Amino acid sequence: METFTPTAALRQQMVTIDEALMALASELAQLPLLEAHVYPLPPVAQGTEHDPIEQIEVGYLSGDAAFTTTLAAYRDHSARAGCSTKATHRLPGWLRFPTEAASRLTPLVTEINQLKQDFKAQVQQAGGRDEKFELVHTALPGVITLQVYRKLTLLSGALYSLGFTWADKQSINRLSREQVLEMLERSRRYIPPLCDNAQWSKMVDQEVYDIRRLPADAQLRIRRPVKTHPMINLLWQDRSPRKQQLKASLPLLLCSDTPPVVTHLGHYPPKSRQARSDRKIGGDPIIERLHLYLYHPE
Repeated sequence: METFTPTAALRQQMVTIDEALMALASELAQLPLLEAHVYPLPPVAQGTEHDPIEQIEVGYLSGDAAFTTTLAAYRDHSARAGCSTKATHRLPGWLRFPTEAASRLTPLVTEINQLKQDFKAQVQQAGGRDEKFELVHTALPGVITLQVYRKLTLLSGALYSLGFTWADKQSINRLSREQVLEMLERSRRYIPPLCDNAQWSKMVDQEVYDIRRLPADAQLRIRRPVKTHPMINLLWQDRSPRKQQLKASLPLLLCSDTPPVVTHLGHYPPKSRQARSDRKIGGDPIIERLHLYLYHPE
């Protein structure tokens, strides 16, 4: 592979991943399927990926239909017509096989996840964001990189319960006034499209002025919304820690002779959604493009 160009090497890596996924599908088809459940989500239309999520209608498939849909989702790496390429396609769900199947599936899933990791490493070696985008979309037009990166989850053992839920938290980073000023100075080098150097410099100057006007001990927070996404809460019978939480981007594979108690994924938002007790971060953002707010301690 060392003789390949980066573009050819990435194409070959994708072929190898697809071959490994086909081998997994063949192995799964030979195993006794004890149960299968998936929850298809509506696609995100192109241009709506940044819109606030008010409602998500969740579908449901079981048995052979869920199994077939799972195998297709494992190999689904490409953009769909009319759908956003900035929002990954998710299929929450799970398939259960006998405990003894773990020894047959573990080497295959481990190999697939390593191949995905190697694919990611090849992309990262391309350099900056623009170089990485150019490499992937020259080598594999239409491929959604994050969907290739997503690893498969294989679990085995006595699972007491398996519950699907929705996460829509916010990421909060604490910053000092000086750290924000350093961030603004660095941003001068990255002029966005449709903005000339003079306009950008003037805007950053104003932002620096606004931050310098704050007290030296001002406490600042970057509060970014995290896109609503499905999660799985696991409760094990015989291991510590008993609780485990995973993203539900793809159906997980469970090798267990005992069926767990299941909480199926419902529509979003849940009926019993509780109001947030919102914190001491509020008001209008100081710098909207950074989602930067002033923190008000009691």
